[in-house]
Amino acid sequence: MSHTTIPEPLETDQWFVDSPELSEFVATAKEIIASTSGDRAETLNALKPYFTALLNKQNWLPQNFARPNPDGGLGGGIGQWLLYRSQEPCLTTSPNSWRGFSCGRRFANANANASTLTIFSLVIPPNSITPVHDHLSWGLVGLYQGKQEETVYRRLDKGETEGFADLEIVGLHQVNRGEIYHLLPPDGDIHSVKATTVFSPSISIHVMGNDTGSIWRNQYHPEQQSIKSFRSGYSNVP
Repeated sequence: MSHTTIPEPLETDQWFVDSPELSEFVATAKEIIASTSGDRAETLNALKPYFTALLNKQNWLPQNFARPNPDGGLGGGIGQWLLYRSQEPCLTTSPNSWRGFSCGRRFANANANASTLTIFSLVIPPNSITPVHDHLSWGLVGLYQGKQEETVYRRLDKGETEGFADLEIVGLHQVNRGEIYHLLPPDGDIHSVKATTVFSPSISIHVMGNDTGSIWRNQYHPEQQSIKSFRSGYSNVP
């Protein structure tokens, strides 16, 4: 079943972490996003050095945003903690197709120069793994703590049959602290992530061009060749 997501407009940007380092990164990121709206590959490349600098600073993320959550929407005790959300909305019209990933300027009722930006931490307990899922947006994911194994999938069918999705594995990556990977649908947008740490969770920081936790997106079961819509939500925001 297809869903339409229209987040309520915010009166102002929402900050959940009081951090000069994060504030500085957000200011720079919004300038880059607005100035590279015609080429999101350029957006990601321009953001990467500033994101690298943020990941290398290890004291800005509070402990409350660095812990698992047994009630998290992704299951497995995974915590998805919203750190920052910009005022501009992101619309996702068709979670059953990657073509619905776009934000802002590709929708008639959105500002052509919108610089949608959401930042959250994803905390995965040792040996836990996320469901296979997509994001429906460009983004950067960087490892702040621990180690991860990312399995990347490609969808082979055209999404014409409801509830059916044929995936193949196209990459298996070991991700270490400080490393960053790109999300640019349809390339690399479908994946699962496992924490390969033993005693402590892995923590990744996501810099996304949509409100990832609030929108309807897709969860996949490759063995059953099935797909369903879901909303992961955030651990600290209703």
